[in-house]
Amino acid sequence: MLDQELLLKASLLRNGTAAGAWNEWRSHIDIDDIDNLDPGSYRLLPLLYRNLNSLGIKDPILMKLKGVYRLTWYKNQMLFHTIAGLLRSFNDAGIESMVLKGAALTLLCYGDYGLRPMNDFDVLVRNEQAVPAIRLLRKLGWSPMDFEPDERYISVSYSHGFEDDAGHQFDLHWHLFSQCRDAHADDDFWEKAVLTGFHDVPAHVLCLTDQLLHICVHGAHWNITPPFRWVADAIMLLNNGRNAIDWRRLIAQAEKRRLVLPLQDTLNYLRETFNAPIPPEVLKRLQDIHVPGIERMEYRIAVNPPTPWTAMLYLWCQHCRLTGNAGLPYKIAGFPAFLHKIWGVPLWKLPFHGLMKTFSWNKNPVSRKHSQ
Repeated sequence: MLDQELLLKASLLRNGTAAGAWNEWRSHIDIDDIDNLDPGSYRLLPLLYRNLNSLGIKDPILMKLKGVYRLTWYKNQMLFHTIAGLLRSFNDAGIESMVLKGAALTLLCYGDYGLRPMNDFDVLVRNEQAVPAIRLLRKLGWSPMDFEPDERYISVSYSHGFEDDAGHQFDLHWHLFSQCRDAHADDDFWEKAVLTGFHDVPAHVLCLTDQLLHICVHGAHWNITPPFRWVADAIMLLNNGRNAIDWRRLIAQAEKRRLVLPLQDTLNYLRETFNAPIPPEVLKRLQDIHVPGIERMEYRIAVNPPTPWTAMLYLWCQHCRLTGNAGLPYKIAGFPAFLHKIWGVPLWKLPFHGLMKTFSWNKNPVSRKHSQ
């Protein structure tokens, strides 16, 4: 983790702090082996190149970093062309769309196609338009990954992955957060969304306050690829829009959606480690909010590598969120129906399928996304 923090500081900070972090990180790196960096670090290299170049630092490794930057620029140009075509098809079909994560941040914060590598892209549609969106995707040649999502699955899940014949991948979301899956969970995100142009195609993006919440909550989750790129996203957003952050809304959104812990931890880290411009009273307010035990359990599961048992517990947490204030007997009785919808198997097959899921999670605990 120390090397990654040094790399982040060298990529994001200015003057002597960045130069000192660069010199220390550089002493650990073999210039001839830079292509074998861990994936999380490698994705920061374009940003590192831009920052070192602006600081006037001279080093032979900058030529390699420039090559990574140029390749990222080229790949993103191609990817954004694909995204624009998809958004245009959505618009023509009357389906509202919102561009999320890296693609949105490239436009709003980075302002340079070469700085933010992306392997895929994410688009949010309104909950009630998820089924028409999936039907349109099939007509356009996009195939669902892993399995075909049906209406039952959509009613309890939040996103699904698709792939086209060229190998492009994207996630269609009908909810912004995996933790918030009820029918009206995203209404106020849409109300505050900003309409912008995406390669001349009208598309929505989250307002900056909601962008920061999304970055922090998503960044707190464990991922097999170290997810510390969220730090770069958050710092770039804060540096470009610190005066536009509605801190009261940010706290209210986290409390309303029971996402206080991930926001509290990530904002504390940003302020303490990178001196991010986060008001101390915001951190104090988050600290004072009462967090129930089940949310603490959910968060502990989310920030650690999944095991078969924690993966099942995480599904239980999502079921509890969907059933709200219902009593425990009702929640227990309804859990098989929840699994039936999310796994798409008959109720009588659930025990066998659950055992198979447990075995697969144990063998390959990489991603829970498409199993939830």
